[in-house]
Amino acid sequence: MLVRSVIAALYAVCVVNTAQAGEVRIGSVLGLTGPNATTGVEGTAVVSGYFDMINDKGGINGNTLKRVIKDDQYDPKKTAGLVEEAITKDNVVAMMNAVGTANTIGIIKSGVLAKHKVPLVGVFSGAEVIRGPGSEMIFHTRATYTDEIMKISRLVSTVGLKRVAVLYQDDGFGAGINQSIAKAAEQFKFEVINKTPYKPGETDFAQHAKQIIDAKPQAIFLMGVPEAVIRFMRMYDAPVGAAQIFTLSFVPVKALVEAAGDKRVRGMGISQVVPNPESTSLPLAKDFQAFLKSSYGKGISSNATNFETYMNSRLLVEAIRMAGPNPTSEKITKALTSMDSFRLGGHPISFTETNRNGSQYLDIGVIGATGRLYY
Repeated sequence: MLVRSVIAALYAVCVVNTAQAGEVRIGSVLGLTGPNATTGVEGTAVVSGYFDMINDKGGINGNTLKRVIKDDQYDPKKTAGLVEEAITKDNVVAMMNAVGTANTIGIIKSGVLAKHKVPLVGVFSGAEVIRGPGSEMIFHTRATYTDEIMKISRLVSTVGLKRVAVLYQDDGFGAGINQSIAKAAEQFKFEVINKTPYKPGETDFAQHAKQIIDAKPQAIFLMGVPEAVIRFMRMYDAPVGAAQIFTLSFVPVKALVEAAGDKRVRGMGISQVVPNPESTSLPLAKDFQAFLKSSYGKGISSNATNFETYMNSRLLVEAIRMAGPNPTSEKITKALTSMDSFRLGGHPISFTETNRNGSQYLDIGVIGATGRLYY
């Protein structure tokens, strides 16, 4: 019900094409439908709720925040064109919360952000390839996949696991993952005994699970998008303890537990690129929990992915505030690059004129008996 109501509301937002006085437009192009819709839909509800809260408190410097959202269906061929449309037709001054490695590569190759000098804050991908030349208008708020894989691999090495199987997506995202795993295998002295690919949008993972189980690994790296990891775990029926399973930070625990069952996912390790969203010592996390308990956050789950979305929203709003009463794209970019050693609710963020990688935070959470993630 939440998914349907959110999508309906978001498409209603997208029909407005001209900016109004005192209105600051922020764009998002992501998959509200398609194989990565889990990340897109609920995350969009977070941003919409947060913007509504800000607007009801008077907005930013007297301006109202307005969302412009476009559904690329997680199709990289559509993403750049929709970003261009958001900038040139909908007059957004910044983009936020992009989803997908191949999608972001498409944005970079098109040159659309650089051409219009519009910043993009937050990408739900840690791929190295989207942080090189041509990505200067993208402000990253999460560690890289290489960082996550190294964190997981260090733990695998520490506990003495030597035989690793990998599930990966057969595209640019997966290619980068395999490069990082090869680097980790060399450094931490483990062997990749099986690499099982899947196609983007694939839904039947019975054979994938069988292939990996038959390889008899000691550890399994599930390096896929949330929907793929969830579908794989539904099919994974090896005996409890047969292998230690790890996955990347964007996989939502609640959806995983609900789909695959508490017993099947218990003990699974998930790398984390943001702090515990239920921390009682971090002001940013306490603010997030207060938001979820308010009418603006009603029905939104408390998980790391939504916390990351909330963090990106807070960060962009702060940059808009710093940009003054007439926040152009150039002014917002300047505000972001001034955030050297910045503290966002106690969480360190650091951007400069030459650095667009704002956070190096890393941890590993483990799914416990109650389906809760323990840090």
